[in-house]
Amino acid sequence: MEFSTQGERLKKIRKMLKMKQKELQDKNITRGFISMIESGRSTMSKETASAIAKKLNKRAKEIGINLNIDGEYLLMTPAEEAEYYCIQKLKEINNEEDLSKVNELLEIAEKYGRKRVNALISIKIGDIMYNANKYIDAILNYNKALELLMMYGFKEQIPYVYNMLGVCKMNITDYAEAIFYFDKAMSFAEETNDKSIRNKAIYNISLCYKHIGKYDVAIEYVEKFLKDCNKSDELINYIYASSIKANCFREMGFLEKSLDVYKKLLNNVNDEDSIAGLIYNNIGEIYADLNDYEKSLEYFDKAEKIRRNKDEKLLSHTLIEKANVLLKMGNIKESINLMEEGISIANKNNDIEYIIMGNYRLADIYKQLNDREKVIHIYNKILEVAKNINSIKELLKVHIKLSILYLEDGNADKCNNHLSKADKIVESIRQ
Repeated sequence: MEFSTQGERLKKIRKMLKMKQKELQDKNITRGFISMIESGRSTMSKETASAIAKKLNKRAKEIGINLNIDGEYLLMTPAEEAEYYCIQKLKEINNEEDLSKVNELLEIAEKYGRKRVNALISIKIGDIMYNANKYIDAILNYNKALELLMMYGFKEQIPYVYNMLGVCKMNITDYAEAIFYFDKAMSFAEETNDKSIRNKAIYNISLCYKHIGKYDVAIEYVEKFLKDCNKSDELINYIYASSIKANCFREMGFLEKSLDVYKKLLNNVNDEDSIAGLIYNNIGEIYADLNDYEKSLEYFDKAEKIRRNKDEKLLSHTLIEKANVLLKMGNIKESINLMEEGISIANKNNDIEYIIMGNYRLADIYKQLNDREKVIHIYNKILEVAKNINSIKELLKVHIKLSILYLEDGNADKCNNHLSKADKIVESIRQ
């Protein structure tokens, strides 16, 4: 695909609008000057380009065409127009089926040396992979983009890419690596004055510290986030951040304090709101900790109803936590059914944390039932997940659990096999 010089572009648009050169003239722009621009013998200033763009837009509007160009567009070099074209076309690529269109854009970027386009294409592919819950593929593409952005000094997108790398790492439960990327996102966001990404990174860091058990640090970051969060304009963000704080209180053993936060949050939502599902779910968890299982189920039922209708992605969380309460109440059969449904939904959404958590809990149930075959089957499923996300922590954990099971069964060969694999993982860490 070929792109135009300033003169060629002006002439092409003028002809399309059926305008004569004299219709672009005014007291500062002569017909002869228009002719010189179109023939490539002269160039436009910003002021001239802006004045001509206004005339072109006015004519386009009169004949029912949505042109909407500005002086900067008229002043573009062929390479700049190629970049502009690619960026506009990228907006039309929204899912994996659309990715076949990327090849044309890559060819244009290569021909005109537009490295920023290559970076934006990698970001777009990363976004599509992330939205499809394909986090490893997303990471590969975000890293490609980051390399180009850093190499050629395109700072504007760097905070976004670092934040998305952190989000992907968080979704595969690599929280330490995620914190590294969120710190980078926050640093570059401050440098480029990107307040939105800065606040997202702060929120995400607090979530990671909560996951790794550093609750005091998590609360510090939550407070930073809430300080800049306007509750009336950003209620959802306020509720999510407050939930992190409440969950930290719960993990620290301050159950009543945690419960108080959630009950106050309920005053800000309606039962029809999907965010109410989060609040009800977490209140259910607190009542389970307080051993008030009837009250816990009451809130899990409310959360389940909302999430089945409006928040299917997080329904797995409610079902798995509710199954845990049913197990404590002695309702093993219903607990297994609910746990399996929750794991199935988590698998559908590639929700790694709850896939692993749900399977461990299901394995514990079958241990109680002394169904060792099912326990081994479940551990092997966790092993596959751990391999896919390259989680050393989970790989070691599962190999050790399997080796213990086989040892208890007197199967020395399989026990040694898993111990040997665990040993190789430890050796790889040392290297």
